[in-house]
Amino acid sequence: QLVIFCDPSLASSTVLMAPKKAAGAKKAAEASTIEAAPKGVASSAKRAAEAAPAEEPASKRLAATLKKHGVSQSIYKHVVQIFKHPLAEHLSQDSREMLLAVLPHSLCVPSDERQEFQEASVQMMNQLMSQISATMQASLDAENEKVAGAEAKKAELEENILAAETALSEAQAVTSAHQTELSVACAATQSVLAEVARAREMHKASDEAQALAQTDKDALEAAVVGDLETLKTGDAGDMSAETLYQNLEPLLLKLELDTSLRSAIKPALLKAPAGRGLFDGKVVEELEKSFAAKIEQLSLVIAEGQPASEARAAVVMEAEGKVAEAEAKQKVAADLLATSRATQKERQASVKAAKASLTEYKPEYKKATEARDQQQEQVQTFLDINVASFNVLATKISAKKKKAMAAAAATEAEAAGRLASQAETEGSVEVGTEATVAIAEVDAAANSFAEATTVTSVDEVPKVVEAQLPLDAAANLGA
Repeated sequence: QLVIFCDPSLASSTVLMAPKKAAGAKKAAEASTIEAAPKGVASSAKRAAEAAPAEEPASKRLAATLKKHGVSQSIYKHVVQIFKHPLAEHLSQDSREMLLAVLPHSLCVPSDERQEFQEASVQMMNQLMSQISATMQASLDAENEKVAGAEAKKAELEENILAAETALSEAQAVTSAHQTELSVACAATQSVLAEVARAREMHKASDEAQALAQTDKDALEAAVVGDLETLKTGDAGDMSAETLYQNLEPLLLKLELDTSLRSAIKPALLKAPAGRGLFDGKVVEELEKSFAAKIEQLSLVIAEGQPASEARAAVVMEAEGKVAEAEAKQKVAADLLATSRATQKERQASVKAAKASLTEYKPEYKKATEARDQQQEQVQTFLDINVASFNVLATKISAKKKKAMAAAAATEAEAAGRLASQAETEGSVEVGTEATVAIAEVDAAANSFAEATTVTSVDEVPKVVEAQLPLDAAANLGA
């Protein structure tokens, strides 16, 4: 393989032979990146360095070359980084050294002064740079796909949380409703329990009154045929009249007697029948009538109270039925509440598990996005710094050509001025207007070229691009 070094400033070209390498995989790898240059066309800065004075350092020679071509050290270093990029590791050391040696004498040379072999070298470098860019972009695309998957997984986990929280909210609403139902059921149960308690109390009081009336009636009836009859007839036997009267006396309190009669009863009853006078007989007679009247009254109370007692018993039974029904509803409400609480607890666990899944996934998501961001930053940096620097050098023109273009622009401006004068003379407003516009554009283009200076840093890349735009307009106008 021949490598040729040629610089327009030199009187002649120096042709050097690059070190020979064994054929095989290394040559195949180099051929995939750097296309074969024309036979007999190559250059080696190493031989050029040998041709220079021995005492002049390589860095000094490089600085002189860059200065000669108006290239800053920063732009040059950014381009060198392309050939030392990790993705250019498939290049052999010899190929890399060759590209670095050729770089100052090819890409750094203004595009209008390059010879064919220098353009071929620039194309090789551009091909390598394009391969690196494509590989970096492919890696970025792969990372973007991973992030897209990570985003989808994260969105799915977030949707799971939202669904779990929605289900929990629904369960909480159901639980709240069942709690309200249970509260209502409990209140209803308490109400009917109070109702049945009142019914039972009324029934009990009425039954007790009935029972007391029956007891009094039985006692009075027994006394009429018993102690009262014995005292009336005087057939007491072994029992004294006083004892019989004491047995009868509590019943006398249940009778409705006037004071005079009540005070006369004992003396009359304690006398033997033969010893009683007309008054005593009348007292005994009135006493018997009082017993009969009270017995009749009690019999009437007992007779009339039976239907009322049965009605009160029915009320109690009905109230007890309401209690049973209310308690059944309360149990159903309590069971539903217990079930809804269990469901709510399960859904709370689901929300907790869904959130835990998202928390566990966040490191993996963060790792994927950070890897993507890092790769994107590397790609953008490569494009903004290295590729931009390469393009600045690839399209850079010489000061001589700039001067020539400025002169051409001036000539065009002069022609446009003559055209404008002619238009004014002939009174052609339309032509005059076109000429005036042409003069303004050409003047602007000339001023831009006059102000253009040698690029010294990547920061000036936008300025160079902007400076070229009016020149292109001027060239189009001249055409």
